Amino acid sequence: NACTAVREVLAKARIEPNDVLALTCTTQGETLIPVDVQGQTLHRAIVWLDSRAKEEAAWIGERMDKLHLYQHTGLPEVNGYTPIAKLLWLKHQLPDIYRTTAKFLLLEDYLVYRMTGHTISNPALMCTTGYFDIQSDRLWTEMLDLCGLDAAKIPDIWSSGKVVGGLMVEAAKALGLPQTVRVTTGAMDQVASALGSGNIGGNIVTETTGTCQGIAATVDLAVFSAWSPVTYYSHVVPGKLLKIVINQTAGIAYKWFRNEFCSDLIHEGGDAFERMNQLAAKEPALSRGVSMFPHMTGMQFPVVDEDARGVFFGVGLDATRGCFLRAIMEGVGYMLRESLDQMGLAPRRVISLGGGAKSELWCRIKASICNTEFQTLENQETTSLGAAILGGLAVGLFPSLEAATGRLAVMDVFAPDAEDAAAYEIGYTQYLRMYRQFAPLFHHRKEA
Repeated sequence: NACTAVREVLAKARIEPNDVLALTCTTQGETLIPVDVQGQTLHRAIVWLDSRAKEEAAWIGERMDKLHLYQHTGLPEVNGYTPIAKLLWLKHQLPDIYRTTAKFLLLEDYLVYRMTGHTISNPALMCTTGYFDIQSDRLWTEMLDLCGLDAAKIPDIWSSGKVVGGLMVEAAKALGLPQTVRVTTGAMDQVASALGSGNIGGNIVTETTGTCQGIAATVDLAVFSAWSPVTYYSHVVPGKLLKIVINQTAGIAYKWFRNEFCSDLIHEGGDAFERMNQLAAKEPALSRGVSMFPHMTGMQFPVVDEDARGVFFGVGLDATRGCFLRAIMEGVGYMLRESLDQMGLAPRRVISLGGGAKSELWCRIKASICNTEFQTLENQETTSLGAAILGGLAVGLFPSLEAATGRLAVMDVFAPDAEDAAAYEIGYTQYLRMYRQFAPLFHHRKEA
């Protein structure tokens, strides 16, 4: 739990508790926890990937204009995962819990409350709830009124990087920290990671190849004149938004292939992924004609299609295991380029994060596919680093976010290879045709 984690960090980093000035949380978004006036939880946390509120989301969708929703929240739609739909579900299905709830807290809010006794949230966490207006940094009461929900049950909203208070006695004891430690407002994981990687302005994009793939760019606050499938989050930078796309399948596809087809490499001990990379590196660009459509758990962008699945295409008798591994890397690279194109981004450089950034080959492949420079950072724990920067800002260690991110150091730089980039233009063109060709088969498979 959180207390054990803090104690382990202090021990492993050999940090004296009295030297700690601030504690800042960064968590997943959308997870909802109802508490009563005594702060006791009234229901198990409804986690972000819980889609129980599909009917409520459909009800909202029938009554709220899609563009109007987008202009206020930056969300392309309300679905069963969205907290506003979950609140409506609780009101309909568990009215006693809804009635006795004093505050509906998000996970980060709940941790702050347990440490300080204050129910405080922040824009960079609230922005995916469906009841927060990213234009005004306030609750969107129009949505709450539509759903007949009580705005008083939502915590106060303070900007990120502000001191909420000191540790309560019991919290200080459980964490192994003095009460003098200041607890501050933070940001959800995606926003904190953007800050921790220096994505706070300019023509910079971060891409995270972890289990899923996240692409983010800092943009100016603006009124949206048209609907788009691209999501916008509140940024920790005043007057800025984080333009973001999430693709569900990225590094998890590489891990799947390791588990199912590379058991010999696992049993040899050591780093199986590194040996997989070596096999992939032996193959040429375009993987001897093997290409992969990487949407193995459904497609969310630029088309929403839950029936979509992964496809290996163009397999010949000369295909090796390395071809399939490289094809996964290339497929994720094409998915990244398509997202950048659809987002209207042409970055001068891309900062690569996540487990995929540890693979030099994967970084080179993505650089050539996107025909732009890729960089990795010395400190890859950008989400935790972003939270630390907000804590430092709150207690005066940094005069500004710019001053803090100016200290970030680049580890490696990967330039596009001209020959590979030319080959990948052909591969990308084929990739763009894949969904149109495969979609009827996806849907027929489900009907069958």
